[in-house]
Amino acid sequence: MKKTTFVILLLILISIQSCADKSFKQNLEVKKSLNGFNDKVDSIVINKMNEYNIPGLSIGLVRNDSVIYTKGYGVRNIEKNNPVSEHTIFHTASVSKLFTSSAIVKLTNDGLLSLDDKLYKVIPELQFKDEQIKKISIKDLLNHTSGLPDVNDYHWENNNQSNTSLKEYVVSLNLKLESEPSLTYSYSNLGYNLLGYVIEKKTKSSFEDYLKNNILNPSGMVFSDFRYFYIHDSLTTSPHTKNKIVGNVYERDTYPYTREHAASSTLNASALELSKWMIHFLKESKRNTPGNNYPLTLKPASVKFSQIGLGFQQYNFESKHAIGHFGGDKGFRSFLMMFPEEKIGLVVLGNCDYEEDFRQEIIHPIAKLMLQ
Repeated sequence: MKKTTFVILLLILISIQSCADKSFKQNLEVKKSLNGFNDKVDSIVINKMNEYNIPGLSIGLVRNDSVIYTKGYGVRNIEKNNPVSEHTIFHTASVSKLFTSSAIVKLTNDGLLSLDDKLYKVIPELQFKDEQIKKISIKDLLNHTSGLPDVNDYHWENNNQSNTSLKEYVVSLNLKLESEPSLTYSYSNLGYNLLGYVIEKKTKSSFEDYLKNNILNPSGMVFSDFRYFYIHDSLTTSPHTKNKIVGNVYERDTYPYTREHAASSTLNASALELSKWMIHFLKESKRNTPGNNYPLTLKPASVKFSQIGLGFQQYNFESKHAIGHFGGDKGFRSFLMMFPEEKIGLVVLGNCDYEEDFRQEIIHPIAKLMLQ
C-alpha cells in the first residue's frame, strides 16, 4: 500500500515537473524610446503582457469617427506560436451584451417592442410558478434588475449549434426569482439569454441572423459573428489558463461556445471590427431624431441604479463619463470602454483568463493619454 502511494506521488511530481519545463513565458521586446503616441501605447501593452504572462492580446482605439490605432500582440496559440493581428478574432464574453442591448433598442426604434413590455407576454410559453415574474419588463432584463438568478454552469462542452438551441433552452426553464423585479441590481446572464429569445420572437429570425444583418454588418463587422463555428480557422485564437499549482500557462481543451448563451456571451470579434462598431454606435447614440432610443444607453437607468443604462455599464473616469462593458469567460478576458462626449473608444481583447486586471491596467493609462 505504501509502495503504491509512493509511486502515485512520484508520478504526480514528474507530471508537475514536466508541466513546469514546458511553461510558456511571454517576453516581448519593449522599445526604449517612446517618441510618439503609438510607441507609448505599445509600451503599456507589452509591459503588462510580459508582467502577467499573457499569450495574445489585441487593442483598438478610436477618436472622432476614425480608428486611430489597432494592433495585435503575442500569439493566438502557445503551441502553434501563430501571431495575433488586428484581424484576429477573440471570444468577447459579456461585451456581447452591448450588442444584444443595441438590437433590443433597434426593435424599440422600429416599433416592434417597448422597453416596458412584460417578458411573459412576449414569451407566453415561459414556465414559472411565481406570479411576481409577470412584473419583469424588457428594461429590467437589460438593466439586471429582473430579480432572476445568474447562470451557474454554461456547459460550454455541449457546443450546441442547432437553430433551435435557444428556444429549447428557454422553454425548458422553470423561472424562479431571487428578488422582486425592479427593486435590486443583480447581474444575470440568464436575463440576457431570455432577451436573445425575445429578439427571435419579435423578428421571426434567429438571434444570430438578426444581429448579423442589423447590428454587425451595418457597422462593418463582416468577419465577426455570434456563431463560433462560422469563424474561419485563420482568424481564431485559443483560450488559455494557468495551472494553480505550478503556474504554467496552457491551452484550455474547450472553447467557450454553446448556442443557448449567445445573447449573453458568444460574440466573436476582432479589435479592428469592434473599433468600427464603436464609431458607428457613438454616431447613433448622438443622433437626435424622434424615436431614437440609443441615447438612453448613455444614461444611468436611475439614481438608484447608476452603474447601468440599458445594459451599458456606466463609469466615471478622470471626471469624464464613460460607458462600456467588461467580459470574462473560460480562457478569455475583454474590456470595451467609450467616452461619448469626447468621441473616444477603446477595446482590449486577451486570450487568457488569469490576472484579469490587465484589462483596466492597459485601457486606463491609454485612455488618459487619449483624454489629454
